[in-house]
Amino acid sequence: MPHAAALVALLLSAAGHRPPSGPLPRLDLARLYVSTEGGSRVAPEVETLQGHRVRVAGFMVRMEDAPRGAFYLTRAPLEAEEGGGGTGDLPPGTLRIELPRLAGQEIEWAPGLVEAIGTLEVGRAEDAEGRVSWLRVVVENAPPPRAPRH
Repeated sequence: MPHAAALVALLLSAAGHRPPSGPLPRLDLARLYVSTEGGSRVAPEVETLQGHRVRVAGFMVRMEDAPRGAFYLTRAPLEAEEGGGGTGDLPPGTLRIELPRLAGQEIEWAPGLVEAIGTLEVGRAEDAEGRVSWLRVVVENAPPPRAPRH
């Protein structure tokens, strides 16, 4: 299981593998969705970033049953005890962060602010555990986690 410090280093260093040609758009977790008469939908300005590299910062959700190879970011620290409810109790503006290189691995929760840089995917997707997400940032080319130094 990756150590929390290694995870943060992993996310931050992923940007160094494919340097951006200019400043990356920053996703604001408070503005991912807009209200509509029928509920909410992905904000149009977020939809335009589909397939683009973006930067997002937030707090990892500490989950009772965390997804493998992924985690969720929110605007404020949060501990979720799903109790069979899946991700239904996560607040609006929660964003799934996927690390394909760590697929199938449990990612240790890291306290404090975490920043991820990756490609934004917009649209319905279901993971192997049946969790549905409408927005994801996929962190590609991340180096393997390093063992913590003692």
